[in-house]
Amino acid sequence: MTEDAVAIEFKGRHDHITERMQEHAAKKLARLARFSDRLVRIEVVADHVHKNPEVELIAHQRSGAPLVAKDRGTSFSATIDLLVDKLEAQLRKQKEKRKDHKVPGAKAVRARAGTGRGKESRGVDEETYEEVVRKSMRS
Repeated sequence: MTEDAVAIEFKGRHDHITERMQEHAAKKLARLARFSDRLVRIEVVADHVHKNPEVELIAHQRSGAPLVAKDRGTSFSATIDLLVDKLEAQLRKQKEKRKDHKVPGAKAVRARAGTGRGKESRGVDEETYEEVVRKSMRS
């Protein structure tokens, strides 16, 4: 396992997760490798693996709360496939939120327009709202 790889832990409740099931889950969870800059470890918790399994994926991140996807299905492999899709959607949504909150080139546009936030971006003859209020309070 490389340093960038995400650790995968398997936990079976009331049943044993077979080697074949672990291989299938690891293969499907490999799709989440593109998010490895944030992910540290993924837990696969399965309850009653062989008969109507309830599977839970818990994705632990470098910072922030872990992401959880949980479902019950007819087979372990089908449930894993569904949960990987759910977890991938959560990770993608979180990544988009982090990425989209900044507008590229906004500082350059503000500097050209002279509408920055600091005093150096205001013209000499412009007054802030606070300055106008102070002057009106004095009179």
